Amino acid sequence: MHRNRKLLWLIPLVFVGVSFYYPVISVLNLGVGGHFTATSSSEIGVWPVLWFTTWQAVLSTVICLVLGIPGAYILYRKSFPGANLLRSLITVPFMLPSLVVAIAITELGKVVGGLNPITAIIIANVFANYAVVVRTVGSQWQTLNIQSDEEAEIAGAGRFVSTIRVALPQLRSSIRSSAALIVLYCASSYGLVLSLGGGKVNTLETAISITVLQRLDLQHGAALAILQMLFTVAAFTVSRWGGTNPLSFEPSTGKAQRLDKRDLPATIFSFLVILILLILPMLLVFGKSLITEQGISLSNFLLLDSRGYRDVLNITFLEAALNSLRNLLIATLIAMLIGGLVSYLLADRTRRTANRNKKVDPLEVALDAFFLMPVGVSSVVLGLGFLISLGALRTSWFTLPLVQSVVAIPMVIRVLYPALVGIDHAPREQALTDGAKARQVFFQIDLGLIRPALKTAFAFTALVSLGEFGAASLLTYGNQSTVPMLLFQLISRPGSQNYGMALAVSAILALLTTVIVVLVSYERKSFKRNRK
Repeated sequence: MHRNRKLLWLIPLVFVGVSFYYPVISVLNLGVGGHFTATSSSEIGVWPVLWFTTWQAVLSTVICLVLGIPGAYILYRKSFPGANLLRSLITVPFMLPSLVVAIAITELGKVVGGLNPITAIIIANVFANYAVVVRTVGSQWQTLNIQSDEEAEIAGAGRFVSTIRVALPQLRSSIRSSAALIVLYCASSYGLVLSLGGGKVNTLETAISITVLQRLDLQHGAALAILQMLFTVAAFTVSRWGGTNPLSFEPSTGKAQRLDKRDLPATIFSFLVILILLILPMLLVFGKSLITEQGISLSNFLLLDSRGYRDVLNITFLEAALNSLRNLLIATLIAMLIGGLVSYLLADRTRRTANRNKKVDPLEVALDAFFLMPVGVSSVVLGLGFLISLGALRTSWFTLPLVQSVVAIPMVIRVLYPALVGIDHAPREQALTDGAKARQVFFQIDLGLIRPALKTAFAFTALVSLGEFGAASLLTYGNQSTVPMLLFQLISRPGSQNYGMALAVSAILALLTTVIVVLVSYERKSFKRNRK
């Protein structure tokens, strides 16, 4: 069995090594010979781009924390009818494709007479990442002992003061973790900046795309990619200090108290934020997709079998949807197989370490970091790596789902590994005692016990593949375009018909994402209740 485990480790190690580390090292190798200052008027200045990437990410993060911490208190520390549904709904923007987020914020901006590019980008960042703060901080908050809060209030401190002085110091790790992750996500919000920025502002990722695709300067693009990797790896490292998992959809386990009149200010504030910032933009997308010059109709949806106004598209949306579906199935299958194998092997190693009464296994920590590293490198950088290093695959349609699977593997591990570690050992030990082989235990016991986690990993990996735009913008062309690619073409071209089609596609993607998130959250809650 020990020899078999070693052989099994070779499969994910070789796959991730070839499909992730080799392209990334190629980018590093090319970028080291590049320059970090613009040497001609045709090049994008690196340091102004780095400065904008940094300050817009930090500002967006601060706003997310200010708006999200009260929401974490109300949705996780307190109980009220509909709280579970609301927790699911605020997660939908986080899972939406970036271009759908851009369209939602554009529609919200029209309500107030329009938004300048920088304001629109920051609002979009907050819209997409609000749930990271609420879920990460809230999950820890609901586990805190309420006795310390009560003692502070008995001593004369109000609800606000006791929260600031007692609760928040105990939430430092989750606040730090969520803040670092939001900085990471905002710094790599490629689709948002490309669509909302209008070419007036650039982050590192959009600068990489422009440098490579428009100016054909791979070396300068690789130099930009090095800065992007350093930035994102630093943010990801800080986020790991918190030890929390914002992608977790485990139902709440802490004891929540009912709302009372002292919670009224935080309740009103949080509900207004959720209604105006999160729900209203999505409702506007749904509503505008049904409104045409002739009134309310389905004409925007019926146009999806066309190529847009004056045939601006190479293929129809239905053809692009088939491409996206094909890529989704392949990327999800690869990510589930590789991520699932890694999760199983890591969980097995964790159990054996615990049986030997060892607290830390250095090799296990190293392996965990090895497979989670793709989180710290954006799909744009990875796409550039494939362009540089794997030229033979550059013209193949298979390249994009391969990249998407690499990006999704860490998500699969973060969902499946905790579920496997948390499996009840009693039925496993009984089966082994009765003579069952390890293979039989895995297929007949382990898989049944982690079924909800498998469905969660599958669903969210599929959503990541469906909405992926960064690598697609570098690796797809012609009749291999995906839905996000066509969506970007429509919103960047004039014409009410084109924009109407974009609204229709956005409404479909938003509805699909909402249904998946709600169903996954409900099933995991139901499974945990039944298991208890």
